[in-house]
Amino acid sequence: MTKSYLFIYSNKVGSNEEIKGCLNRMSTVTDWRTEISNVFFVVSTYSAHDIAKEFEGIRGSSGRFVFVEYNTNAQGRLTSEAWYLLKNKCRKPKD
Repeated sequence: MTKSYLFIYSNKVGSNEEIKGCLNRMSTVTDWRTEISNVFFVVSTYSAHDIAKEFEGIRGSSGRFVFVEYNTNAQGRLTSEAWYLLKNKCRKPKD
């Protein structure tokens, strides 16, 4: 089953560009989006445990991070594209 996750990480884990490169390499990550510092929205068919294990295998154990499965009990100021990805587990179609 496809799920969406919030990936939150400390600066010690890596720069935004380094994290983008890592997520692009990961076989457990289907898609991702970012628009908040130190946060990525991730789509995957894998568990948070599996994603974190692969991520740590690539980036190492420096710093703190967490993959948290998104649920509908959430509210905030995100773009419509970010909400769409979290809720539908895919990118919003272009108009």
